[in-house]
Amino acid sequence: MIFQVLNKTALSPEKFAVWFVFSLLALLLAGCDNSLEPLDRDTGVYSIYGSLDVNKNRNEIRIRDLNVPFSEEATTEIDATVTLENLNTGLVEALDSERFFEAGVYHHNFIVTQNIEPDSDYQLTVTRSDGEQVILTTTAPTYPTPVAEPINEKCYTPIEVTFEPVYETTIAFFIEFQARDVRKTRLGPFVIRNDSETIGEAATYTFTPVDLMKLVPGTLGRYRCTDLVIPRFEFYYAHYSPGFYESIVDNPFDAFESTQRFGAYYEDQLFVPIDTGRVCPPDCVR
Repeated sequence: MIFQVLNKTALSPEKFAVWFVFSLLALLLAGCDNSLEPLDRDTGVYSIYGSLDVNKNRNEIRIRDLNVPFSEEATTEIDATVTLENLNTGLVEALDSERFFEAGVYHHNFIVTQNIEPDSDYQLTVTRSDGEQVILTTTAPTYPTPVAEPINEKCYTPIEVTFEPVYETTIAFFIEFQARDVRKTRLGPFVIRNDSETIGEAATYTFTPVDLMKLVPGTLGRYRCTDLVIPRFEFYYAHYSPGFYESIVDNPFDAFESTQRFGAYYEDQLFVPIDTGRVCPPDCVR
């Protein structure tokens, strides 16, 4: 089995949620840097930090010239021409920039307005006026519709959630549900990782509702699906380009360092309905 389902217990939900908010902002996102070949091997040419959200028609990529002082005067302008090319279609977009002032220096975001297509290759090229370049590439993830089977089954029936097709990508997700007398429970993050480069594979995650109900904090495992306020489990997931999730989770960006991260992703959700009828035994007290 080439897929690994991991429960990242070492990463707290609170810590992951902080990162999740930054990903929604699309200002502090990241990706893979496998194709980076800086011409200045001591400091690099540019620091690049950004992502392409398949669900958005505006994305932002932050770029800094690593060969100028990190001061207000030196960062007022940036010597960079930036393009983004869809390698599948040949569409090339010249990116306009916006700047903002923070922590005593100017920061420069380059704006992507083209639609980001699933399962497409993208090349980001940053060129200095003397012709030196940094080139990064990424492949946007496929956009499969997840399928949960079976649905509307009782609490003790295993349910398999399938994402197909996928390739060498990572899917990270939380599971939420609402039990009576307690606030909404959020479990995760869980991670499905596909290590195959072959497109057309399926990524799966299997769970049994009663096992999740037993994890309601402070209830000593006594809750069952009959205690659900809304008869469903809610999956909130993000699907990342190859190497993207691994490069950003628990690895914050530092604008002062020579950092090149560039990737693609999207976020979505899936609701899985559950039959909350009693199962006798063990739910029914006789």
